[in-house]
Amino acid sequence: MRQILAFLALACVLNGRENPFLPSDINSTDIITTNITKIAPPLDTQIVKFPSDAREISHVVFYYKSIDGSIKQKVVDINASFDWHDEILIKNQISPNKTATKILDVSVTSIKPNENPNQAVVAKTAANPTIAPKIEPPLKTFNFMDLVKFDIYNSKININTKDKKIRDFTMDKPSKIIIDFQKTGTSFNTKSFKIDKGSVKKVVFGSHEGYYRAVIWLDGDYNYDVRQTGNGYSVTIK
Repeated sequence: MRQILAFLALACVLNGRENPFLPSDINSTDIITTNITKIAPPLDTQIVKFPSDAREISHVVFYYKSIDGSIKQKVVDINASFDWHDEILIKNQISPNKTATKILDVSVTSIKPNENPNQAVVAKTAANPTIAPKIEPPLKTFNFMDLVKFDIYNSKININTKDKKIRDFTMDKPSKIIIDFQKTGTSFNTKSFKIDKGSVKKVVFGSHEGYYRAVIWLDGDYNYDVRQTGNGYSVTIK
């Protein structure tokens, strides 16, 4: 029995491998080693949309993967206002050529027809030039009976009326500005005007005892101011 046990021990020593974790066949292809890591696709363009209550961007936080695989962050201060209707674009842009193209300032240089460009005459501006004020045309204008006239702009509504404003307030879901105007002896059926210009979707007029009401339906959440003007009232939407 002792001879048999000694023989088995000797056989195990002769058949043992120096590294048992390697395959017995050195030509085996079962083990695959690589140092290639998965790389995300190149950044092209990302479009970000904001809800209607957004007015300013304070800062942007980017979470990025470092070369060692760890997740880090970079904070970029913005502190700028924007229109929530607009789309915020994140785009990978190749560094532009630093060589700037010289731009001719046509506001101070004039060239007569058939004149040598090298003999350009520099126009002298007047000491006190008269500049006509820029007038912004309304996006839409409409009249309701002989009571009010509405001029719709991007962020403003001019209401031309001789009637006194009693009150103004807001309601949400959806967002609306309600303005009541004092008027006695006026009765009419509810009237709705489709606008879809600027921030205004529609305006609805309703008749009540002693006053009539204008309900301005907006396309999102806004603050507003109402001030009296020479022709009526001006509503600023912000």
